[in-house]
Amino acid sequence: MVLPYLIAGLIGVPLGSYLLDIIQPATFKIVLGIFLVLWCPVMFFNPAFPRLERSGKLADGLVGFLGGILGGLGGFCGSLPSAWVMLKNLSKQQQRYILRHFNFGIQLFTLLAYLLQGTLEIQLWPYIVILLISVSFPAILGAKLFYKISEKQFKHTVLSLLFASGCFLIFNTLL
Repeated sequence: MVLPYLIAGLIGVPLGSYLLDIIQPATFKIVLGIFLVLWCPVMFFNPAFPRLERSGKLADGLVGFLGGILGGLGGFCGSLPSAWVMLKNLSKQQQRYILRHFNFGIQLFTLLAYLLQGTLEIQLWPYIVILLISVSFPAILGAKLFYKISEKQFKHTVLSLLFASGCFLIFNTLL
């Protein structure tokens, strides 16, 4: 289920890391922020998109490729796949399975690409270790809470967090 996303995403990462030096960060943050701020309320009201629910592996791969590009650009690999799996109306277990494996694989590959390209210097490793430790605790807590919430609560939580991320991207860029 995750392979179309992951394989295409791995192909997109080098393109995204290449574009990192070309694309203006402020423009990128505004565009991604606007997408999240507009998309989340639409999904909150639960529109049905039957054609998207029946889309195939080619569409999943395209979304994975774009997620890989966003991952290479700045670690935003999960935003488009999150939107896509919700549009496909997958269960929360299926969404979590796809996104957990996709995000882990793409983030790891992006880190490797940054190291190979010289984007990530070795003196930053202590900070990366601190970052990994600090994000592990919320991830463990989220994994435990995942089984205690309903499909609706899960969807609202994910949409709320993505919406907040979009707002933060926009306001941070404009200030």
